[in-house]
Amino acid sequence: MIIDKIISIARRNKYLTLNEKELKFLLSHSKILIEKDTFISDKIRLLKIKDELLLQEKNTENEILVRIVKTKKEAEEFINKRLETYEKMWDGCGCKVDYYK
Repeated sequence: MIIDKIISIARRNKYLTLNEKELKFLLSHSKILIEKDTFISDKIRLLKIKDELLLQEKNTENEILVRIVKTKKEAEEFINKRLETYEKMWDGCGCKVDYYK
């Protein structure tokens, strides 16, 4: 999947699922603005590619999800919320993340 196609699909949908090869390609063509290890579900990243901001994460089923965000602030809030939930999960709260929202 080429970059323009990834961006186009991500614009039209809440999220886009990629495979490992597509993720490597995306990472090689983008600038990583934020990268945090979730310690449960790999890393969550904010990527900048062309003029787009994309959030990339893996769910607990090892699916790679990418979604477009409008601002860096929106991305930071999303990441912080995810990390808070993962921390609660680590503590055994029984919480679950809805990755498809």
